Amino acid sequence: MSIVLVVSLVLIALCILWLPTYSMALLLRGLGVPRAFAGLRLIMPLQLLAVVALSWLADAAGFANPVGCTLAILLATSVAGVALIWRRRHQGV
Repeated sequence: MSIVLVVSLVLIALCILWLPTYSMALLLRGLGVPRAFAGLRLIMPLQLLAVVALSWLADAAGFANPVGCTLAILLATSVAGVALIWRRRHQGV
């Protein structure tokens, strides 16, 4: 497998994972929420660790479609990150 293909797949996966979370922080900043980006320093690395751990567990469990499982894990983790950032809107912190 070409190194260019691997790098492009990693970049696409990171965009799927982090772009919605970052976009939600931008939206909250536009709405006037103070310190909208404060949670990103913790949430984004935790998202990456969760995706790696859950993908490894799916592979170890022997699921039939590893690419589909990894994509589903990416999307679910991304939605969870958006939910955590959106929750900051209601806290007012």
